[in-house]
Amino acid sequence: MTKYHLKLEIGESVDPDHDLPEEELSSPAVHPPVPLLKLENREGYPELNIEASGDSPDVGVTVQDVLRMIHEDLMKPEPRPRWDRLNEDVRAEIKASFKERCQTEGERSKGLYRFDYLCGRNRLQILPQLSPDGVSLSPFIPFKLSAES
Repeated sequence: MTKYHLKLEIGESVDPDHDLPEEELSSPAVHPPVPLLKLENREGYPELNIEASGDSPDVGVTVQDVLRMIHEDLMKPEPRPRWDRLNEDVRAEIKASFKERCQTEGERSKGLYRFDYLCGRNRLQILPQLSPDGVSLSPFIPFKLSAES
């Protein structure tokens, strides 16, 4: 996954698999494979715990498991308590992002999704922590979100 800089999109009909080849989607997300993977973003987005969807310990969490979990999480409505803790500048930025995304009254009536809290950072890049010999150091994977370029 480290070679991709995937564009995140929101919507019911969006394909969370990003048209990647099946062999990529079904491959382990990390090496060595793990049954549980934690994604963490230091830019304010909540961490995600991803469980393997299959039973094979040789595969563990797949690339497809990661992409689907991110997509499902971005589609969740954002709870009010988090909004209440934000300062006015951050709220204004989120509102602007929301207005840009929502073109119809129907879209606006659904309210804020977690996607809106990204404020235009819609590119996903996985940044593995590797040992000098190229092996993953832990089942913790930091990821970076950036604006589309």
